[in-house]
Amino acid sequence: MSLDDQVGPHEVVRFHPERNATLDTLRWARKRLAVSSLLEVDVTAARKAIRDYRNRTGKGLSFTAWVVSCVARAAAEHPHVHAIRLGKGRLVLFQEVDAAVLIERRVAEGDKGETLPMPYVVRRANEKSPFEVHEEIRGAERAEVSAGSAAIERTVPPWLQSLFFRLPGWLRDLVYWRWLLRSPARMKRTMGTVVVTSTGMAAPGVLAWGIPLSLHPLAVGVGGITRRSSGTGSSDILALTVVFDHAVTDGAPVGRFVGRLHELMTRASGLAILDAE
Repeated sequence: MSLDDQVGPHEVVRFHPERNATLDTLRWARKRLAVSSLLEVDVTAARKAIRDYRNRTGKGLSFTAWVVSCVARAAAEHPHVHAIRLGKGRLVLFQEVDAAVLIERRVAEGDKGETLPMPYVVRRANEKSPFEVHEEIRGAERAEVSAGSAAIERTVPPWLQSLFFRLPGWLRDLVYWRWLLRSPARMKRTMGTVVVTSTGMAAPGVLAWGIPLSLHPLAVGVGGITRRSSGTGSSDILALTVVFDHAVTDGAPVGRFVGRLHELMTRASGLAILDAE
């Protein structure tokens, strides 16, 4: 019996081996002792500043780039939330925050609509303005990516990446993932210590949270935004998710980080310069 007889009209497309990069990450991330916090953040001032700036100058500033800047600043002030374990008895606390973002790129020429989330790491994001982060991410989106690549940064030749992701999962774990995860230095250099991912895929106006799975000690998911009315007016409310590794830190440090992040975002931190331009 043919597949058509079993399932009816259908289309068979290629599963690209490079997608195993995402599957490997999710598989290892499930082993983390992850704890999630769901937040509501008033981003009215930030959205207005970005919108007014675009209308006045014709220049864009992505909302995600601004969130990355705020997350990096808050994490730099509370280094325990993005620390990485060194063996069983020590933690490495980083003064710099290397923040990863996921950028959708075409898998290969000729594959209509097929994309792969490729990581890009914004180095020392805590020292950069939202505008610098925005320009760096836009540059990564425009960067040429060779067929076979699973990441934008060319640390390994594409042909070798393509070959690696064709190996059995157990062999990929043995020759790469276990080697990577034993070293905080390699982890920071390869994937950063923080990831900010946009999970707001709901319809406009729907307050929806997404809980990201990640190997990073700190992951922040940017969810949906809705307009909420109150007695004093209306506000833009963002659904934000903070996921931390409970094997690295505890609720109190995370609570202080969340409080600082909430303060930076509600005050539209880093966007005051828009009024002067």
